[in-house]
Amino acid sequence: MNENFKLNNMTFGKKFNSFIIVFIVLVTSASCKPEIITPTPNPIVVVVGDSILKVSADGIFMRNSKPYRGIGVNYFNAFYRTILNQEDKSYSEGLKYLSDNKIPFIRFTANGFWPNELTLYKTNKARYFTLLDEFVKTAEKYRVGLIPDLFWFYAAVPDLMGEHMNQWANPNSKTIAFMRTYTADVVSRYKNSPAIWGWEFGNEVNSYVDLLDQAMNFLPPVNVVGGTPATRTSEDIITTDILRFALNDFTETIRKYDTERPIFSGNTMPSPNMYHRYKYKNWLQDSSTDFTALLDAQNPVSLGTLTIHTYPDQEFKYFSDSMDSLSQIIKEAMRSSNELKRPLFIGEFGSSKTLGPTLEAQKFQELLTAIIDNKVQLSSIWVYDFSPQDADWNITPTNSRKYQLDAIINANAQFGL
Repeated sequence: MNENFKLNNMTFGKKFNSFIIVFIVLVTSASCKPEIITPTPNPIVVVVGDSILKVSADGIFMRNSKPYRGIGVNYFNAFYRTILNQEDKSYSEGLKYLSDNKIPFIRFTANGFWPNELTLYKTNKARYFTLLDEFVKTAEKYRVGLIPDLFWFYAAVPDLMGEHMNQWANPNSKTIAFMRTYTADVVSRYKNSPAIWGWEFGNEVNSYVDLLDQAMNFLPPVNVVGGTPATRTSEDIITTDILRFALNDFTETIRKYDTERPIFSGNTMPSPNMYHRYKYKNWLQDSSTDFTALLDAQNPVSLGTLTIHTYPDQEFKYFSDSMDSLSQIIKEAMRSSNELKRPLFIGEFGSSKTLGPTLEAQKFQELLTAIIDNKVQLSSIWVYDFSPQDADWNITPTNSRKYQLDAIINANAQFGL
């Protein structure tokens, strides 16, 4: 496999969405369902009680019977590195550092990225869960919370099943059957672990939806060595309605085994005219009212939460009624959260090294200050200990971006963690 191709596409959703935003600114239940395979018995028997993260009836994150605020990290490949090399347990050192510095939780991918990297679970489920058990127990040992993203690259499952992306909305598809079985296995196995703080569907799937006449230009990337087909077709176009179906089915599956923990979409910040594309099939710019309606549509009420990812490249005249700065964008997301009574998770935020040291630090501080001042309860910075992004995003305790870790450690101390 071409390593540069793999690494450049590892977090394709975020980069894709940034490109689409620039483009946009320029152009101004079915009764018959596949059966879920009976989950493997749960090897971890722990009474979790109020220590887990929950959502209150009025839309607030709660932990230990109190409103909760905390900033974690994206530790994208903490377990993924073990899937690629089963001897690699370096996540233990990383989790210990986070624990020692009271960074409370991580968001990570629970499986592979490319279709072929999902085959360990498919062909040797016992081995897959032996490895994941050890990872979860290590997080328990260090008291670091886990938000596993179960389907990081949304195209991987349809590709693995030999289907197109539109099968995420077919209740009888192999794609949905795999999703239900894998989700049931993971959730039922770890539902009693105090390390699990929530469940997430995929990474920035909403980047790909409702692209209208441009949709064929932005199909999922192809990597034949990684298990994708050589070409894509119009059946690989997805819409908000397809995303909603998948999210609702995902939630329904989880709630059979875990009725309390939050469920997250993994969505990024909508682009500035995504509601018009969804509702009216045109490219006109959205208002702040449209923004709220779109968050509602792309984070179905069944989830009980809202998710966005926030970066400096979103900073321009975002709404037709003049909301533009990073602080205003986050303020508007919190207004929507309060209006919809669903707590907001900023699943990713950060500023890139490519901005240069002065602007990088300035934009990072703007984002962190906005998160604190607007009382965002849950957020996580991109990205901790991910060497493939050393040139732009990686943050470690020993590199030049350590100041960002120090800043979130200080913020968590202000929150009483």
